[in-house]
Amino acid sequence: MATLPAGLRDRLLDLRKQLLSRTGGKGVDAVGLMPAYERFDGNMYRRIEPSAWAGRTAGVEVLIVSALRGLLGSRDTVPRYSHSMAEAMPPLGKLNAWWRERGLPDVLRGLLAAVRPRSVVDLLSLEYRDAVEGYREGLEGVSVRAIDFPGMGRASQPERGRLVSKILRSGGP
Repeated sequence: MATLPAGLRDRLLDLRKQLLSRTGGKGVDAVGLMPAYERFDGNMYRRIEPSAWAGRTAGVEVLIVSALRGLLGSRDTVPRYSHSMAEAMPPLGKLNAWWRERGLPDVLRGLLAAVRPRSVVDLLSLEYRDAVEGYREGLEGVSVRAIDFPGMGRASQPERGRLVSKILRSGGP
């Protein structure tokens, strides 16, 4: 994340190292790094059309809250891994709480303060939003719109993916 201020980038890198060290790298295949937008293939990502990534509107970026890396830009490389924010990862516990308690909201806030986008569309599901809970506090000059899908649960993932496709193409929902 080149746009992340140096102190926050160092903090994020240190947290990534701590996670790998404390879990022994369990569930991580460090061979074959790929850009995050190509690597992830869950229900949401399958609904993001490849042509939307290829033809994204200038200035549009998708930030990804990641159980392994904390925070990624869509073009940042990532290995294959099996972690989820919703699941416990011994000895750390649930990763959403682990990341939140170690300052991931501050990292996201710092990135947004540095980049100063006009708007942010927050499409995070419950467990991932919990990992960055509080990132909006003290954030000035950036309009944040959280979009939820009440009552849909995991069935909301395809809808989130379709909305990401639309945002990539048009710059907004």
